[in-house]
Amino acid sequence: MSQSRSPHWTPGWRGECEVALLDAIFSARAPYGGPDSGVRAVIQRWRSHRGDNRLDDLTTLAELISDPDRLVEILSNRQLVPGNSRTKGAAAAVAAQTLVSVGLIRSADFERHTDKQFDAFRTIPGLGETTWECMLMHLGVRTDKAAQHLHSFVADALEPLHQDLAAGIAEDRSPVVLAAAAHALDTDVASLEHAVWRYQHKLRRPRRRHSETGQSGAALRSAS
Repeated sequence: MSQSRSPHWTPGWRGECEVALLDAIFSARAPYGGPDSGVRAVIQRWRSHRGDNRLDDLTTLAELISDPDRLVEILSNRQLVPGNSRTKGAAAAVAAQTLVSVGLIRSADFERHTDKQFDAFRTIPGLGETTWECMLMHLGVRTDKAAQHLHSFVADALEPLHQDLAAGIAEDRSPVVLAAAAHALDTDVASLEHAVWRYQHKLRRPRRRHSETGQSGAALRSAS
């Protein structure tokens, strides 16, 4: 399974926090698009604007907060955030400045993120916990909530075979199970985890196991 078949089967943007932030914001309540449209087109325009630099310095986005229309022009996208309070481009500049102000400038900084930093981010109108979690998933950072999504998914998949032990197995062995599943699907673990996270988040069932036999297995084929 590859991104050519579904845009949500992606390993994310490890080491590129600028891209992770843009992806999380522009994919909210919008079609992801193909290789040359939607979110990936936005990312490509920003990459072209930045040149060949590694996109891992949020100050470059934060500097545009005084001229958000310039960022909208660069990205050639005038979509609005949920709630329609501002364009997604303007929100990206505000988010970048907010993250920089609390010490989150490069990808490595997010590995040690704090609740205080998260609280600062989620006060931004139009953004919030989902955008935060999505951004961290793209950076390869798994919060406790994201981990619970993965554990619950594995528990659902194992329940028909090991009903009494499913929860315990998922909690202890979900990394091994997901790694084996990724190998069987000929994809990388990061892409599988991202697809699972999106599926579980969409259902909003991080702690509730499904009763339907085989639902999680079917999700591996339909997660998008």
